[in-house]
Amino acid sequence: MRSLQLWFVSAAVVALGACGDKSGMMTATSASGPTSNPDDQDDGEDPETTEPGATSTTDGTDSGTSASGGPTNPTSTSEAGTGTSAGFIVPPDGGISGQCDPRAQDCPEGQKCTAVAPAEGEPWGVNTCVEIGGEGVVGDPCDVVDGKYTGVDNCALGNICLLTDEEGKGGVCVEFCDANDNCPDTPTANCVVYNDGSLPICLGSCDPLVQDCPEGQGCYNSAGDLFVCFKESAMAGEGGPGDECQYINQCQKGGFCAATAAVANCPPMSTGCCTPFCPVSGGNGPCQTGEECTPFFEMGMAPPNYEDVGVCVIPA
Repeated sequence: MRSLQLWFVSAAVVALGACGDKSGMMTATSASGPTSNPDDQDDGEDPETTEPGATSTTDGTDSGTSASGGPTNPTSTSEAGTGTSAGFIVPPDGGISGQCDPRAQDCPEGQKCTAVAPAEGEPWGVNTCVEIGGEGVVGDPCDVVDGKYTGVDNCALGNICLLTDEEGKGGVCVEFCDANDNCPDTPTANCVVYNDGSLPICLGSCDPLVQDCPEGQGCYNSAGDLFVCFKESAMAGEGGPGDECQYINQCQKGGFCAATAAVANCPPMSTGCCTPFCPVSGGNGPCQTGEECTPFFEMGMAPPNYEDVGVCVIPA
């Protein structure tokens, strides 16, 4: 059984994208690599791959460059903090679609605006109003009725149940961002936007070298300089160095879904392949032969405390 998945578009030396699980896909306006459908099956937008050293946005325009690894996500905002979430993330094509806005919570009284699948077998992609079925707030346990993408859960107004299993059980309530890209209930969290704008959610920040997320979650790159906790979807024996990936959380915890040409032993026709994060000060220890631990950010561009973050890639 696979877990939820994240989809990001990344800019950087190895940018490739999102990984995750189809059971919980999210497409992000965020950055971390090309994005595509996750491990279990395809449930989101097709990923895009960025060549090392170049940053690209979902519209194909250059948005910057980064030393080693991740394009920046223009729609992700907010400061790092604590939070949990699960889902599948893909780069967005457009704005919010559906009958309501999860940031504004503009549904009739007794209902909430949430994200649902646009069609059976697909991940979140549109917003709709559903009856409020509970009072669960950020971090509370939750379940989704009739499958993980129905949006019918026991989380309160302004929250959605993510990080569930394939049946929509055993999840955690996650806060939607507000209209100002803030997280009122989790002010230290990152507001990141996924799945064509239908999932503007608050995810906790983390350190990719320490992997300090809750059990079952990995620290993945989103929005260029943001690292967030999300459910790890790689199965045993999958998502290791050189293994194919389409979503950021399709790699094992501690891995990054990078562009095909940047990873040693990556099948030529792959959407992207997993490669380890590494401490620049520690040399090439975790890297495959032919790769080097390259700074994830360009010189002088790393956020505080991320200066030593690197990723194993083939030198440009």
